[in-house]
Amino acid sequence: MNMSFGRRVSISSALVLVFAIGSANATAYSWAEIVVPGIGPVQAGGINDKGQVAVQSPDGSKAGIYRNGVFTPLPALPAGYKFTLVWGINNSGTVVGGVYPPTDPTHEQGFILVGSKYTFFSRPGWNNTEARAIANSGLITGYSYTDDLTTFAGFVYNPATGTFTDATPPGSGTGFSVTQGMNAAGRITGDGRLPDGTGRYGFIWQQGTLIKGTQQLAPFLAQVRIEAANTAARGINDAGYVVGFTNTGLGFVGSDSRGFVLLFPPGGNAPGNSVACEGINNFRQVVCGVSDVNGNTVGEFIGTPDTPDQ
Repeated sequence: MNMSFGRRVSISSALVLVFAIGSANATAYSWAEIVVPGIGPVQAGGINDKGQVAVQSPDGSKAGIYRNGVFTPLPALPAGYKFTLVWGINNSGTVVGGVYPPTDPTHEQGFILVGSKYTFFSRPGWNNTEARAIANSGLITGYSYTDDLTTFAGFVYNPATGTFTDATPPGSGTGFSVTQGMNAAGRITGDGRLPDGTGRYGFIWQQGTLIKGTQQLAPFLAQVRIEAANTAARGINDAGYVVGFTNTGLGFVGSDSRGFVLLFPPGGNAPGNSVACEGINNFRQVVCGVSDVNGNTVGEFIGTPDTPDQ
C-alpha cells in the first residue's frame, strides 16, 4: 500500500496487510516521562505540533494540557459534569473527550473545549458518545456504543454542521472498536473487528475520493496487523505515519512505505509489561504508555525521534 496519491484500491475489497518488525531500534526514539506533581500517574492521549499533550488523572478528577514539564489544568466543567476521558488536542489547542452529564450521569457524551467554553454533543440513536481526537480541520473522530458494550460504531463529527458520518469498518461493530486519528488528507485510523467479533485489526481508511491536480486517490480501507497479532491503530500524521499497539503488548510506529518499528519507552520491554501508543504529531513525536502485568500504569512518555524524517 502506498500512502501517496497513487493509491487506487476499492473500499469494497479491504486489503489485509501483515507487517513483520525487523530487529530495529529500541534506540530510535528518546523518551521523556510525563510527570505531573500532585496527580501521580496520568493517562495521556494525543499530542499536537506544539508538543502539547492531553492528560488526566485515572479517576478523571483532574485534567489538563502538559507541555515541557508544565501542566495547565483545563477550565472547570459546568456543575455536575464529570470527565470520563480527555484525549484529543489539535494545533489550535482545542481539546476533546468524554463526560458524564448531571442530567444523565450513566451515559457518556462527547465534549469540545475551545478556550474556556465547553460544548457537549451526542450521536443520535446511540446511548453513549466519546470523542477521541480532533483534526486541525476541526473534524472530530470517536465512537458510540450501547449500554451493554456489545455494539460499537466509529464516527467523524463536524461540529460546524452538527453532522455525523459513520466510520465503522464494514463487517465490524461487535466487540470494542475505535475510530481515532485523522490527518490533513482526511485519512482516518482506528481498529475494527472481523464479522464474528474476533480478529482485531488496525485500519487506515480514506472514505472519500481525493483529487490533486490531475491525480485522483480513490476511497480505500486497509486492514493492518503487526506481526500477525491483533492490532489497534491510533494516531496518524500528515505524512502517513501511524502509531498503535497489539494485544501482545507491543507499541509501534511507521508506515508501509517506510516500515514499522517497535517502540520501547522506559520499562516497556520489562517482562510482563506492555506498551500502548496513542498519539503522533507531524514531527513524529509520539505518546506511549507503559503498564504492568496487572494493568497498572508504569508511566506515560513522549518519544522524540533521534533522526529527522527522510
